[in-house]
Amino acid sequence: MLSNEAEHFLLQLRLELASRGKKDEDIDAIEEELRDHLYEAELRGESVESVTGGSVKEYIKSISSELPFDKGIIRFIFLLILAMISFFTVPNLIQGDFDMTVNRVIYYSLLMFVLAPLELWVMKTLLVKYGDQKKSYVMAIGVSLSLLAFCILGEFLLRKTESPSLVTMDDKYSFYIGITIALLFIIICTIIKYWFFIGVMIYIVLPDLLAKLFTSGNPKSEDYVTVSGITFTILNIIFGTLLFMYYRKEEKKDKVK
Repeated sequence: MLSNEAEHFLLQLRLELASRGKKDEDIDAIEEELRDHLYEAELRGESVESVTGGSVKEYIKSISSELPFDKGIIRFIFLLILAMISFFTVPNLIQGDFDMTVNRVIYYSLLMFVLAPLELWVMKTLLVKYGDQKKSYVMAIGVSLSLLAFCILGEFLLRKTESPSLVTMDDKYSFYIGITIALLFIIICTIIKYWFFIGVMIYIVLPDLLAKLFTSGNPKSEDYVTVSGITFTILNIIFGTLLFMYYRKEEKKDKVK
């Protein structure tokens, strides 16, 4: 077992390399090699600094020639932007009477290009500073919940404020366009094996889709809200259970190591 200081350094190294667009395989290889060196050094009674120099950035400079830039990160960023646009628009398309206003475009742009990157930077900073501790995850959850609250408040304000429309569609066309975009997105993610994005798309689309198919179809009606609310609750239970099972599985792996 490595000391907490060594584990913290390895975590910092992984986060820094990932943020610089390095391949997962290369990161894993470097981490495993460094882990062995740190383990041997600590057995001899040597410090972490004697192996790493004490600075993650300086250590990365010393191995930079071994880690080429992962060009796949460009494809991932493009897909991430496409995914966020789809996540924001598809539910509204399925609900019907789609109306893309100037305020909505500004709001979504703020979320995608300012707040989402800021959230990732804050979470990375927390993990680098506090390491793999409960404090890190509690604060990270707090940041995520704050962003979620901002999104809910933003959606509420968008519905209460008037703004010039850029694109409008009636109920029939918006529904079928929304379904088509969702299916194409799922097919693309299946081909390139981005299962997480598929899960998110199903999570945000299914409540409105079922409510649209099995009720009057009016998003403001009581039966629509009931069906979508029940579906949303069931999905939360399913995904929460899967996340818990994954966490327990990883925890058992760590104990074996």
